[in-house]
Amino acid sequence: MVTRIFLCNEQTEPEIRDFIREAIADITEGEQYIVTWNCGNIQTLKVGDRAYFKRIGSANQGYFAAGTVVPADREYQLKQRSARYRELSEAYDIDSQANNFRVWVAWDACVTFDEPLRSDYLRQLPSFQGMPLEPQTDAGVFREEYVQMLDREWERQTQKAFRAGKGISLVDVYYRWGLEDIQQGFPQDALESFKQALKLNPNFIKAYLGLGDAHVSLREYAKAVGDYGKAISMRPDKARMAYFKRGEINFLLGQMQQAMTDFQAAIAIDPSYADAHMSLGNTFFKLKSYEQAITCYDRTLEANPDRDLAAFRRGRSHYILKEFPEALRDFSYAIDLQPSNVEAYYYRGLTYAQPSIADETLAGDDLRKAIVLFQTQGKPDKARKAKEFLETLAIDSLPKARPRSTYAIAPAAEPVAEVFMQIEDEETSDLIIDSPAIAIPISNLLPNQDASETAIAAFSSSEVVEKIVEIEKLVEVEKIIEVERIVEIEKFVEVEKIVEVERVVEVDRIVEKFIDRVVERIIEKPIPFSIEDPSTAEKLAMISVMAQYMRDGWMVRSVDKSQVGYDLECSKDDLCEAVVIKSFTSDRESFAISAIEIENARSNKDFVLWVVSGAAESPELRCLRGRQLFEQFDLDPLAFAAKVRQAAVQLEFAPVALEMPQFE
Repeated sequence: MVTRIFLCNEQTEPEIRDFIREAIADITEGEQYIVTWNCGNIQTLKVGDRAYFKRIGSANQGYFAAGTVVPADREYQLKQRSARYRELSEAYDIDSQANNFRVWVAWDACVTFDEPLRSDYLRQLPSFQGMPLEPQTDAGVFREEYVQMLDREWERQTQKAFRAGKGISLVDVYYRWGLEDIQQGFPQDALESFKQALKLNPNFIKAYLGLGDAHVSLREYAKAVGDYGKAISMRPDKARMAYFKRGEINFLLGQMQQAMTDFQAAIAIDPSYADAHMSLGNTFFKLKSYEQAITCYDRTLEANPDRDLAAFRRGRSHYILKEFPEALRDFSYAIDLQPSNVEAYYYRGLTYAQPSIADETLAGDDLRKAIVLFQTQGKPDKARKAKEFLETLAIDSLPKARPRSTYAIAPAAEPVAEVFMQIEDEETSDLIIDSPAIAIPISNLLPNQDASETAIAAFSSSEVVEKIVEIEKLVEVEKIIEVERIVEIEKFVEVEKIVEVERVVEVDRIVEKFIDRVVERIIEKPIPFSIEDPSTAEKLAMISVMAQYMRDGWMVRSVDKSQVGYDLECSKDDLCEAVVIKSFTSDRESFAISAIEIENARSNKDFVLWVVSGAAESPELRCLRGRQLFEQFDLDPLAFAAKVRQAAVQLEFAPVALEMPQFE
């Protein structure tokens, strides 16, 4: 088969622009556009000959359409009309005159008549020197040695015109359909589209790449390697994508040396090819050549700094080589680029746990995040593995916190009023003040400052301790929640009766009377004592902190610590604080703190931790906000233990203003 050039002068073919518009519409729908064209007295055209249509005349001379000579419908074939034309091909049409024949041609690509592949442009290309660009008659033969170069330039012209909305190519239509079929999960249909494209243009490299991709989707890897190899053989100097794709298949098949050769060939064509550098690095990683892998990941990130997987893989290589500072840098960089990179969180947690770094707090933080992300992403096995490693960091089954230095707790300059209503016997030591949705400000409960001071002394009485124990036992049995169902203890009968009558409106007056009564009793017998039971100390600490808030006009509500991670929710005007309370007794050097409380300290801007010393004798309070916890205590996950750093300045406990700057 040969390539023919058909000529077109707008003066003799005034309908040519209409033809082109119709052709663009048909080709867009995947159909060739059939035209009949004069070929003079040439009788040697064959079905299958390649055809180019060239604009001639005064301006914009060049090629505007391309197609293939096709058979005319049988009823229109000239050879069927007369025996004298039996030697002509089926392409010749009966609409002819003596020595002036017409043939059928199917266009598969065209551009607008004013946007041709210009002849003067082709003349400037070195590869077209000596090429005959001006046939004198229709259907003149184009010299074979220049055909491939013309096809290549025509392909570029049609793609450029298509992007500008001024042209179309059936090859590109089939190719795009093939890509869409692959993306939508129809690789078998994609194969047909790519094959149609190759029928029209056997040298269309992209179609071979598409065939390879379709065969990969069908897991026909040997065929895919052949498709990519075909593309490479056609243009080895331009086949970086084909080399890369073939390398990916070889990597998948475990043929690492072949994969390495292909990736290196792709890089030789394009040294800035980030994907090839990345895959070459993965190949070296698989071969355990970690130093070479790091070099490849370096080059990947030089070409594309936003490649989070390259940063992660480089971190993995450093981790294996025990270069932990470099590994931490890379894992952190990968997380900055992609916060959902769960593997980076997991391995950064492992790195923090290494003895040379030994930051178990940060290790636990990353591993917990990894567990959540693994579960969210449907990877329960990996989540379980991360959880198992996290558990190895625990120092005890029960959380403990140890001070970094000896507490020097200064007594509060201003005594703290305390209100005892009802205490639930639970690990969370939640203190329930009233029926749900009732919070009691204590600023109006104390008639004067003296009464406030004496109220503190109430808890120095053994009688009060007996009352506390008595109430706790009854709560264990009945789990009383509402104020109106407080156990009928002799000293509190009046409270219950008033609540039943006056309900919420009279709660302030009830508490006031209760405090007055307690104060009167304790003034008579001020006996100092020490409570060694940690649970009792926790509850007394709770009362101390609540009284501090309520005395300053805050609304206080007890919450379910197991669900929200804190004991109290305190509010005043536009301020809100999530309060955790810990008791620090003389016989213990630590206090319990849970993982959810640690997470609140890290992320909740309203988080406040109160550490109460001497809750059973003379309560002394210390308020810590946000990251002060991490600065002044050592923590151990899962069993967190807060321990004061020895190098830290000795803590001084003093009254703390409640209206502090918000957590940053």
